[in-house]
Amino acid sequence: MKNVFKAIALVLLFALVAGNLGAADTKKMVMAMVTNQSGLGDQSFNDAAWEGLAQAVAKYGIERKVLESREQAQYVPNLSTLAEQKASLIIGVGFMIKDAVAEAAKMFPKSNFVLVDGATNLPNVADISFKENEGAFLVGVIAAKVSKTGTIGFVGGVSTPVTNRMESGYKAGALTVNPNIKVLTSYAGSFADPAKGEEMAIPQYDQGADVIFQVAGQTGLGVINAAKKKGKFVIGIDRDQNYLAPANVLTSMVKRVDTAVLNACGMVVAGNFKGGAYFYGLKEGAVDFATTGNLIPPDVLAFTNMVKAKVMSGEIKAPATYAELAAFTPPKL
Repeated sequence: MKNVFKAIALVLLFALVAGNLGAADTKKMVMAMVTNQSGLGDQSFNDAAWEGLAQAVAKYGIERKVLESREQAQYVPNLSTLAEQKASLIIGVGFMIKDAVAEAAKMFPKSNFVLVDGATNLPNVADISFKENEGAFLVGVIAAKVSKTGTIGFVGGVSTPVTNRMESGYKAGALTVNPNIKVLTSYAGSFADPAKGEEMAIPQYDQGADVIFQVAGQTGLGVINAAKKKGKFVIGIDRDQNYLAPANVLTSMVKRVDTAVLNACGMVVAGNFKGGAYFYGLKEGAVDFATTGNLIPPDVLAFTNMVKAKVMSGEIKAPATYAELAAFTPPKL
């Protein structure tokens, strides 16, 4: 029965919203988001959510709005401002804003909230989480397959359950290809500091890493810049980031935040918004790896797609935590 409820939840959010929208005047609906500290222009998470709202404007004729947060102290005031303005949907972007969304949702129980990348367990909040470990597992496979040195890297923004989930999946994917692979790991302590990202990446490249997976928001732009300077590969995050450095962005771990936001907006328009937990992975088309730029060799692409099928079927379980990574036994492929 539990699986039935999960299936229903997935259909509600990730299926296209259909049916009669009734007399809802969507032109009067304002759907808004509050960014984390990276803000718009991060070429990643916040921009992806903003794109989802742009798609909702085109599809439903609603009005979109954003309040950017430059420091954590602005989270609750920004969320509260939108609730006081009677926004039809208020979206909080990123794990770091979780507590603020929970606080605002309790203050405004009649408002509809979405939290991307976290859980509040509140009735008026749709908690959207992704199985990033599955997508990260695949880019780990690619990194290890492409590496000529046997050393790859990982640069995170802030150490959170989400970034740890991606780190764990990435390392497990790499170990599946090469049990002796060396993975250099650094955390910048910020999602909004490109200079720090470059500072973290340069030493990894100098120590032999020829591919680095950056999971760092705007900080990750510095990692991409380091890859360009060193003539090495980097793996993008959230969106297909190949356009930022076509010769260096080997692939990206794509997370369809835009689709999740669009469908949450659709639920509001259709009048069937429902709070609760929503989880999405490879099977739902919510995470994947990008192939733009054709930098992945054909044999590596074929191998990765084979692994992808095994992850989707459940034959391979990508670790989502450090504990699961420690207990992980690489499958024989």
